[in-house]
Amino acid sequence: MNYKKYLIAFVVFSSATVFAQNTRFTLREKVGKIYSDVKNECGRDYGLLDAKYKEIAAKSQDGKLSKTEEEEYSKQFDALKSSYLECQDENKPIRIEKLKVLLAQVELENKKEYTPPKNTMLPVPEVFSQDMLRRKLSERLAGHPLFESLETTLRLRLTFTLDTDGQTKEAKITGTNDEEIKMFILLSFYSVSDVFKPKESDGKAVKETYTMPLVLMGLE
Repeated sequence: MNYKKYLIAFVVFSSATVFAQNTRFTLREKVGKIYSDVKNECGRDYGLLDAKYKEIAAKSQDGKLSKTEEEEYSKQFDALKSSYLECQDENKPIRIEKLKVLLAQVELENKKEYTPPKNTMLPVPEVFSQDMLRRKLSERLAGHPLFESLETTLRLRLTFTLDTDGQTKEAKITGTNDEEIKMFILLSFYSVSDVFKPKESDGKAVKETYTMPLVLMGLE
C-alpha cells in the first residue's frame, strides 16, 4: 500500500473539511465572484467595442483612428459606459442580498468557538498585530471598483474583538450609511482568516476589543 499517497489524500480531505466548516477560508473568492459575475454581465459589450477599435485602426496607415472615427468611437464608448453604470446600479440590490447572506453565515459561525481540526498541518498561531491585519485588509480593498466613484473621502472606524479562540469577531463599521460598502469591508475583513494567539490574563485566554481607522480616498 502506498502510505505516502494515503497521507496526502488524508491531509487534503481534512483541509477541505475545514473549509466546509468555516466560511471565512473561502470568503474572498465568494465575494469576488459576486462582483465578477455582475461585471461580466454588465460589461459584456466592451470586448466587442475593443475589437471594433482594433479593426478600424488596422485599416489606417499609422494604426490610429481618424478624428471622425475617434469621435464616433468615443460616442459609442460613452454610451456603453453609461449603460454599464446603469446596469451596476440595477444589480446593487442583488449584490447587497448576496453579501447579506454571506455575512450572516460568517457571523453565525463566529458564535461558535473555532476548534482547529486534528491531523492537519496548520501553522502555529502568530501573536496578533493590528499593523499586519490593516495591511492585509488594505490589499483586499485597494483598487476595488466599489470605491472608484467615491465623491468624498470616507473616514471609517472598524471595531472588532480578538476572541479567546484566536479569531477576529464582532466586527462593526461606522462612518458611512452605505450598506454595500459596510458589508463589503466587513466581509473583506473576515476574509483575513488568520487564527492568532489570543490575549491572556493570569494564564487564561481573554477577549480583547480593538478599533482601527480606515480612510477611503474620494474624488474631491
